[in-house]
Amino acid sequence: MRKYMLLCMAGTMLSFTGFSQQVSKEGTNEISKKANKGYLYEPTINEAANQMNLTYVTKASGKTAKFETYKFDLDFNFKGMDESEQPLEKLKGYRADKGEEWEMNAVSVEKNLMGTLVLRRKLIKKKWNWFWGGYDIKVENKEKLKPKSEDGNKFFYLSHAEQNESGSVIIVAGEKGDSKDPLRQYKKIHVLRYDADLNQLADKVIEFTYPQMIAAINTDDADEDAEVDEDVAILFAPMGGKGMSKTADPNAGNYTYVRVSPAAEVKQRVAVSSNHGIFDGSFVSMGDAMLIYGPANDNKTDYLNEKQADDQFKAKNFQMVRIENGNVAFVTSTPIAEFEKKAQNPPSQKKSPDYRGRKFRVSQVIQTSNGDMLIAGQNYETGGGIMANRSAGTEYTDIIMLHFDNKGNLKGQYGVRREENDKDAKMAPNMQMLEESKDGKGLYWVIMEMKGLKAEKELGDSKYKFLLYPNVAKVNLGTATIGDFVQLGQGKSDYYVNNKYPLLPIGKGQIVFLGENKSGKTLWFAKMPLD
Repeated sequence: MRKYMLLCMAGTMLSFTGFSQQVSKEGTNEISKKANKGYLYEPTINEAANQMNLTYVTKASGKTAKFETYKFDLDFNFKGMDESEQPLEKLKGYRADKGEEWEMNAVSVEKNLMGTLVLRRKLIKKKWNWFWGGYDIKVENKEKLKPKSEDGNKFFYLSHAEQNESGSVIIVAGEKGDSKDPLRQYKKIHVLRYDADLNQLADKVIEFTYPQMIAAINTDDADEDAEVDEDVAILFAPMGGKGMSKTADPNAGNYTYVRVSPAAEVKQRVAVSSNHGIFDGSFVSMGDAMLIYGPANDNKTDYLNEKQADDQFKAKNFQMVRIENGNVAFVTSTPIAEFEKKAQNPPSQKKSPDYRGRKFRVSQVIQTSNGDMLIAGQNYETGGGIMANRSAGTEYTDIIMLHFDNKGNLKGQYGVRREENDKDAKMAPNMQMLEESKDGKGLYWVIMEMKGLKAEKELGDSKYKFLLYPNVAKVNLGTATIGDFVQLGQGKSDYYVNNKYPLLPIGKGQIVFLGENKSGKTLWFAKMPLD
């Protein structure tokens, strides 16, 4: 998903602190009661033919589905509506080769009370669900397997990555120690790969002189729609502290980056020298490069296993590591006090929420054409603090964005107080989207504000619709300053973006929003040029 929406009269220019935003074109159109009670199945764009189709599922029964397709040109002029009926195998996401219900084998990864690696074959059952247009999944666990090394040693589970496309799994595990070498499970690390029938496909060994733990691992587990299995990135940190003075790496900041292919081949192993023993790193891929970023402590004598970073960890620094072409391109460390000095907020906002060293939920990380790197995210509270007297688990609060140059040096930070801040808005993180301006000098920052929830039915099934509207600001990349936010969709009819398709991929150098009024009867379109 990409970005925002502005609602103002077409052609009206809004100017703030030297920046400008405008909606160059907008349009509305009514849909039928049947389409409103169904759901938007798929928007399709044909720029060469100047055509846009919005197809709604209006009824589903047996082996067919009924559709209404609304046709527009790319200036949102209505060109007609067609009704049709199609077999299930024509539907996006529907596996014609499998049918409405089908099964597949896969492998799950577990550990017992002693930390021993246990594999289990599982049967995944899938059944098509018209409510959301995809397959519901049920899992049945089958027989177990406890893998062993060539020397007959069991494995100590560390982490794993499921490969959704192939049904295989990559496992990171230590070879269990014994009386001769009790720390072997932290020094002799295996990268294993098993298929869905529990056949071993690979076993690659990564050996360390000193005991290690996994500080961070990046997998594509969350992307169930991934068309290919992706590389796995791992950051190892030395273990040390009480009882390990003779066996630990004397420098807690001697990290190791490892990149593993989908076939479990070790593609890269890179030593990373950090001034921080505790580094709560996260990965983001930037083309062939990998960026590791996150809060860090103030020394390289404390070991990560002694003071494990968690949601309550309050750092003294923020570290950036870039791995490129198999080497460390840079390692930078910014004291938290520096963020306050370089804090910027929208001109009409009196005070800026600062980044104070806590872990925050990251929404998007991008690198712009001038090499700047920006991390947009949101603070949250769990358990204590503002959550002490609440029953909810997590509460999302202020929104922040960190701005670094191409060498990882801090240029600025931006803090935003949300427009909507009631209990509904706090229960879920705000969707955020970043898009560079056409001249490369600015960045549009879109924050989707939630004005509430609306219960509705799609094909007879009840669901909730989030009433989301965009707040849009522009950041000057050169001066590291930000303009005021402009609320969009808050006109007379209160338009909100479509939850599944908030924007449409029409052309470059602009954002095209797809919305609807609260009842869902009136469609709303708007183009915002990225000037």
